[in-house]
Amino acid sequence: MRIGRTVTLLLIILYSFSGRASNDFIVKLKASAKVNQLDAHFKAGGMFKVQEMLSGSLGLFLVRGHMLLDQKSALVLLKDDENLAYVQVDHKVSPRASDPLLARQWGLSSTYGVNAPQAWQYTTGGQTLDGNPVAVGIVDGGMDLAHEDLVGNVWTNQSEVAGNHIDDDGNGFVDDVNGWNAYDDNGEVPSHYHGTHVAGIVGAQGNNGKGVSGVNWNVGLIPVAGSSGQTSVVIKAYDYLLTLKKRFLATGGEQGALVVAINSSFGIDYAKCDQNDYPVWNDMFDTLGENGILSIAATINDDVNVDEDGDVPTACSSPYVVAVTNTTVDGVKYRRAGYGSTSIDLGAPGTSILSTVPGNNYGEATGTSMATPQVTGAVALAYSVLSSDQIITRPSETALLVKEALLGTVTPQEDLNGRTVSGGRLNLEKFISRLR
Repeated sequence: MRIGRTVTLLLIILYSFSGRASNDFIVKLKASAKVNQLDAHFKAGGMFKVQEMLSGSLGLFLVRGHMLLDQKSALVLLKDDENLAYVQVDHKVSPRASDPLLARQWGLSSTYGVNAPQAWQYTTGGQTLDGNPVAVGIVDGGMDLAHEDLVGNVWTNQSEVAGNHIDDDGNGFVDDVNGWNAYDDNGEVPSHYHGTHVAGIVGAQGNNGKGVSGVNWNVGLIPVAGSSGQTSVVIKAYDYLLTLKKRFLATGGEQGALVVAINSSFGIDYAKCDQNDYPVWNDMFDTLGENGILSIAATINDDVNVDEDGDVPTACSSPYVVAVTNTTVDGVKYRRAGYGSTSIDLGAPGTSILSTVPGNNYGEATGTSMATPQVTGAVALAYSVLSSDQIITRPSETALLVKEALLGTVTPQEDLNGRTVSGGRLNLEKFISRLR
């Protein structure tokens, strides 16, 4: 008797309700019952609360259980209530993309994929919580801007007029309507197989009834041609994206673009980034990071320890670099993919990855080049659950916070333990959930 009185008093003092979806229930009121009677009945018992009417025609209501009441016990109590015709849990419903080739994208949803469908119940990307469009830089050989599954996500510089040979927005780049060509110093982005494939992994339009889905259903893809040849060209490509982001920060989002990540699926094999021969790389990555841009980089396509043998950019020590290796459909590191306990941050699916290729086509490719845009896409998706105020006022801190969450939520993988910083592969669901 004393125990019962104590519990009752405790329930009265702690009268609050859990926000967990698992403690919400859909109930149908019997025709003979009245909703005000049900509400009074629940309040008297102290265990349930009517949240809202879902359908007057069907007599359906959303009811929330007390935070101290587990789901199983709550169901028993509700099913015994004489006022109710039936009760069911308010189950979560995940978005189901209509893209016809989604079933072949093992990296998104298979046992050893990134758990994308589970993450999409929180967000499918596109913009920050308060409506600023999120953008990603794709530094590569180019991109098919007219591809049916990319065209809706290609970034557009609204302040630039196409083809008038004038720098309308004064950003230093003439006619940069959809990106930039750092090879030729103009706004004519060439079509390119590798770059188109990479872009589709990051952000092929999701749920549009065409082809595949990217990690983001919606995101601003900014193609910058400039990934091969000389380091000087790569630096110009990075600088274009840096310029866009600095203008965004300086104008409170009125100009430029909210570039949150740059995908770099290229590099210099066996190069020692932190030696005196390569100072420009860390300098650029640090500056990008100080402006809130994470540099997501693909490691070497060879089974070597880049901590010892070197690689640019994945062995660069800038804290704003996220270095990625390649994992397979069997949940192991691909046999020809670099590793390093201090240099390589995590793994991601990069073997037999289906994505967009030029000419409204789709094809598979394998390599760290395919693993890296999975992570680039994940970072972009993460920014869609953050506020612009945080991003604008604390850009570098926010970038490092996102990186910390990324590495702290991986799925452990045995052969990556001791061979990567995190010891695991990308888990998109846990990553997004951590930041919400």
